[in-house]
Amino acid sequence: MGIVSSSCSSDDNDPPVVDSTPTPDPTPDPTPDPVVVNFGLSTVGGAFPNQTTYIQGLTDLDFTTIGNDMATELAANGGAGTVSYNKALYTSPFGAPATLVKYVFDDEGNAVEEERIVVPGANVFSTLYFESETVAYGSVAGGISKLIVFDPSTMRITDEVSLSSVTSRFPEATRTYYLDMMERDGKLFMGVHYENNFVPVNDSAYVAVIDLDSRAVEKVISDERTGMVFGGPSSNSGMVKADNGDIYVHGLGTTMSGGSSPSGLLRIANAQTSFDPDYFLDLNTATGNVCYGINLMPNGRAFTSRVEDESDFFEFLTGEPQFKYVELDLENRTSIGEVADLPITYASRSMIIRPNSGDELLFSTATNDENAVYSFDAATGSVSKKFVSTGGFINGLELLN
Repeated sequence: MGIVSSSCSSDDNDPPVVDSTPTPDPTPDPTPDPVVVNFGLSTVGGAFPNQTTYIQGLTDLDFTTIGNDMATELAANGGAGTVSYNKALYTSPFGAPATLVKYVFDDEGNAVEEERIVVPGANVFSTLYFESETVAYGSVAGGISKLIVFDPSTMRITDEVSLSSVTSRFPEATRTYYLDMMERDGKLFMGVHYENNFVPVNDSAYVAVIDLDSRAVEKVISDERTGMVFGGPSSNSGMVKADNGDIYVHGLGTTMSGGSSPSGLLRIANAQTSFDPDYFLDLNTATGNVCYGINLMPNGRAFTSRVEDESDFFEFLTGEPQFKYVELDLENRTSIGEVADLPITYASRSMIIRPNSGDELLFSTATNDENAVYSFDAATGSVSKKFVSTGGFINGLELLN
């Protein structure tokens, strides 16, 4: 018997085997560098009461027009302003419960929510003060009024300061506001305003002095030369600290509410915890009318916002803006005059002053025609328009780096 076997062998006529594995690119595109965000901008679009806040990060301000195309829309409606700390933006839309939202910027420069704090029983966070990367203070109002202590890195409430000794001072007050805070020498100075059915309880100004070691109210100081410590037309613009440690406190005054105290500036001198009896700047007399807020720049120049027609202070009656930027001389207790070439603007839509590079200061404006930021050269006094917002009025301009 014969056994036949067969086997396969290569054939020179077979087609060649093609390797389909892609050849690596010898010069692959590098991973793009993260976007550097140096500024945070918030704008408010829409008509009251249906308004929405938009926030966005910017590398620079080298543009003439900006909209909301690259902005993040906040989840809650309302004209929420922004405060910056350690390269993050913090914002608190109005409406119960009081909510503080922390936004950071991703590698593409987009604003993303990182964490939030909610305080049931209150309507809004009125003022924030950052002591360090892990300790900050926030006052809440509308319903429950209290001062909370929180960790900005985790956005967790760690403690609270009882304000019962503050609220009990005037039992007849139907509302108590806590606007602006400033730390110095282990004390937190917090503006307090008492109101009875939308009218100040008296003609005096009040500031609570809080010991940060014991986290307790030490005392409430008062001064009858001005009244109504009520913040300013932008975040943290009602109380400032000079390089020498002196704290200046703005009082709106009570003349618009039937009282007699003028708009003015008080001083809490360095190393002191009471108002300086030898210092007072009567803003009505110095500028010609009621003023709202105080801003102090790193170069020592100070500015306020003066109302043109006090009967329309809240800018509802005439449908026209009512405020002008005015420069002050704090040391000599006088007005230097209006900042030239800036339009009359809506304080109800925020009036923001920020230092930029060199001698440049930035002023936000809002009129019926446009919303803009102007550049002011502190060395020459010249003013020029820097950019226009097409996405709404500007209620936040923060330098993040």
